[in-house]
Amino acid sequence: MGTDWNTAVLEQKYRISFADEINAPLVFSAEGLLRKETSMMFLRQVGEQIGSPGSVVTASLFFKRFLALMTGALHAMSHDSVGLQLSLANVVLTGEKSWSIPRFVLLDQSVSRPEDGSRAQWREQVVRELFAGTIQPLIAALCAATSVKANVLWAHASYLVHFYYKRWQDAAESAELKRQIADDYHYLTKAADPSVFGLKKGQPLDTSYTMIPHPSGKGEPIQIRHQCCFQYRLEGGRCCYTCPHLNETQRVEQILALGH
Repeated sequence: MGTDWNTAVLEQKYRISFADEINAPLVFSAEGLLRKETSMMFLRQVGEQIGSPGSVVTASLFFKRFLALMTGALHAMSHDSVGLQLSLANVVLTGEKSWSIPRFVLLDQSVSRPEDGSRAQWREQVVRELFAGTIQPLIAALCAATSVKANVLWAHASYLVHFYYKRWQDAAESAELKRQIADDYHYLTKAADPSVFGLKKGQPLDTSYTMIPHPSGKGEPIQIRHQCCFQYRLEGGRCCYTCPHLNETQRVEQILALGH
């Protein structure tokens, strides 16, 4: 797919690719996640593969990994002013041997771009299509299929938005790009109307996070999550080092053991 924007970063960092035909051992249309029986069957398979004790744990961890699609879409929007076609009907999940780390194939390879002087209006539409059109319906479907709480899933999304936008601002190669990323960040977390997220009230991304110094004294500060993702409940699982359940001693030990 020839483009004048960075598609390689989508595949390398966010597992997103474009294709007319799909050749992978495991293939599943993301639209099936909106149908309760199909979703339950798929999540049961995912749960067996990752060693999950129940559907709530499976839904939480699957959604957390699905959010690479959201993050990649926001990267394209804020870095390249490109809007991807991310309706669940256009997204196909693929895997090699299991669904533990799904990849995403977009069938419709067309993208949107803002017209001169209308980036704010274009951005609102891109964000609305992503959240009200894809993320919120998926959250509602996972909640209906498994009884996982919506606030847990929204917390996963919020964490990544704050985590990545701070990193992207720090890494921006020009003052103009830095301003654009900062403006998008403010819109997502402060200015966007609830309807953009498919909600009647509230702003699910307007969250503050506790930041703690890296225990090595050299690494970046650690952003602590508000909600546990339940990874510790997997067979042989443990809490993420960003988990709110860890005390300071446990967190430091885990960070240093992982070499982060």
